[in-house]
Amino acid sequence: MTTRRFTYPRTLRLRKAAQFESVRGARSVKHAGPLRVSGKPNDLPHSRLGLAVSKRVGNAPVRNAVKRRLREAFRTLQHDLPGGYDIVVSVRPHEVGKMQVYRRWLRDAIEQLDRHWRKRRG
Repeated sequence: MTTRRFTYPRTLRLRKAAQFESVRGARSVKHAGPLRVSGKPNDLPHSRLGLAVSKRVGNAPVRNAVKRRLREAFRTLQHDLPGGYDIVVSVRPHEVGKMQVYRRWLRDAIEQLDRHWRKRRG
């Protein structure tokens, strides 16, 4: 039996502007709470996450808190989510909530994206 690791290495991150633009160019967007989640298949066995949290969300401590919660939500859900997607999460202004709320929003949006892409593939 292999143990599942819940790490968040660089291989699970979108880091370059071209990667973000490629995902946004696919025009597949789903919403959950204040999250706007764009995604497209990536031909990898795992999903990769990119975050876009603008200054409209709040000052630096607020933005960092939101990003920490989203990274942690992705890290803990990575084995339960459909794999093989590049995902960019944009955030609208909101009150920073508990970890469970971000996990639910992220899971719901990514599952919607998965259903969308499965339907498009036929």
